[in-house]
Amino acid sequence: MNPVNWIKATLNFIRQIYLSKHILYELTMRDFKQKYVTNIMGLAWAVLDPIAMMLIFWFVFGIGMRAGEQMGVPFVTYLITGLSAFMFFTQTLTVGTASIKAYSFLLKKVDFMISIVPLVKIFSEIILHLIVLCIAMIIIMANGIYPSLYWLQVIYFIFAASMLLLSLSWLTASISLFFPDITYIINIILRLLFYMTPIFWSETMFSSKVIFILKLNPIYYLVQGYRQSLLYEQPIWMCWRYALYFWSITFFCFIVGITVFRKLRPHFADVV
Repeated sequence: MNPVNWIKATLNFIRQIYLSKHILYELTMRDFKQKYVTNIMGLAWAVLDPIAMMLIFWFVFGIGMRAGEQMGVPFVTYLITGLSAFMFFTQTLTVGTASIKAYSFLLKKVDFMISIVPLVKIFSEIILHLIVLCIAMIIIMANGIYPSLYWLQVIYFIFAASMLLLSLSWLTASISLFFPDITYIINIILRLLFYMTPIFWSETMFSSKVIFILKLNPIYYLVQGYRQSLLYEQPIWMCWRYALYFWSITFFCFIVGITVFRKLRPHFADVV
């Protein structure tokens, strides 16, 4: 395709998504409510599930293995900031990959922009993530770290994560309709990235060469960004080179994701 035509088609694609913002809002609220409405405890599970996981990791690594002595902050705060960022990314990518299949009943509606479905899942997970973040902030304050203007930087990192997630979700959600096994591949990759991301370990444990390799993982940037903002009061531009790398990866994924989605979109209804 001619680059100029590709840009025009892409801009029109994004414009159509923007024009569907009211539908996007309604579907987001419906998706968030429906996720917990069938449970007896309802929305409480949105909070209890991630908190329980944080407590388990804190008990195992913070108490059992005596980790976190070189973090410069209480280990529980180091853990929950990293874990909340990582869980937001992994959970959103997982539901984003299955999003088109979950809304397959809308594929045959000619006037419906199926491209907004991954966005619905992302916004729904952002609502849940904000709830978890509020609880994490309470725990952080309880450990003697108080709010500052740097905390507002988390908004930027949520936006950064969402842009990468949208790019990846367009790609994986499209491919998953034709190659369902990609879901299992993604889960394996996410498990690997969990141990390659500084969730419960500090980068001071490794040499600079190892850290350079680990930083190829874009989630590393998000996790460290949460900590820079909430714990260490470091400005965003302090790691501008890594930010440039992250946005280069995101832009590349955006181009690939939107191109693959548009190419495969006409065939979605044939495979569901």
